[in-house]
Amino acid sequence: MNFFRHVHQRLAYKGALKKRRLRIKAESLAVIDQMVVSLGKKLPYLQSYRTELVPLIYRTGRYLDTMLDAIPGPAALDPNHWDKDPLIHSMFVSEKHTKELIADSEPLQRFFQGSNSKIAFALLTAEKREKTISGTEFVGEIVRRDVIQKAIFFEQLQITMPTDELAKTRRQVKYQLFSDLFKQAAEKISEIKAIKSELKTRHDVITAKMPLFINKEGQKEMDELHDALEKQIEEIGATLDSPDDYISPLKNLLLNPQIHISAKPVVLKLNSMGILLSDNSKQEVKPILLAEFESNAGKKCVATWIRVEKENVTQQF
Repeated sequence: MNFFRHVHQRLAYKGALKKRRLRIKAESLAVIDQMVVSLGKKLPYLQSYRTELVPLIYRTGRYLDTMLDAIPGPAALDPNHWDKDPLIHSMFVSEKHTKELIADSEPLQRFFQGSNSKIAFALLTAEKREKTISGTEFVGEIVRRDVIQKAIFFEQLQITMPTDELAKTRRQVKYQLFSDLFKQAAEKISEIKAIKSELKTRHDVITAKMPLFINKEGQKEMDELHDALEKQIEEIGATLDSPDDYISPLKNLLLNPQIHISAKPVVLKLNSMGILLSDNSKQEVKPILLAEFESNAGKKCVATWIRVEKENVTQQF
């Protein structure tokens, strides 16, 4: 009996493993097919490399999942709680500001107009700013004046990708992160093409001017410049000689996504005035949890999952 049980367990394990591999392949191919539709013209040969890219897409997808795991929430975004909720109070200037952002959010408006859902799950992003100021600080019963402090405030707040389930919103954000990586690869190819085109133009201009230089010194200088340009054209031309060359920038991005985008959890202890409190501060405040994203271009933003009730959205039909 133990033998048959063992065989049955192995068969069940193999069956489950096969289903998992098929699911991973289907999900990865779905990502690639979406990119073919949106970026196929800028990323030639992408369709031909669908199967080969599956392991890289899966590997990158796992990394993106760890990034999304760093995002806290969902937090209830209710303007009526502006003076009670530390997160809303810190990120929004006022209750009116909170209401205006919700009312002016086109993604939220479109979602509630096209859905029967009474709740939307979305991503709230913002740019975190710091300003050094001079203030006062309590150390026990002693008041210290002219203490250098940091004031934290947020700009460019945006509500994006609302759906009726947090899992759906998460999938949309993950797709957007994939899209950003694919766009970087497309931009790299466009950059190479632009450089090659510019070099060819300069080469043609110099070639046309060469007969005009009669003296040997001028001819020598033009010949050297002409040869240097031909060498550069040959070198950069070789980077796009084959289909592999067009896919190589994408592969490099998918192999090392952490170089191009990263995320980490951030805990902020802010008082009611938005002053960043030190770890040894005796002031009792509820910490604000956010995730901070950073791109290789140095661009940063903070994010949290949010939940918005339909009754808090001013419909603009």
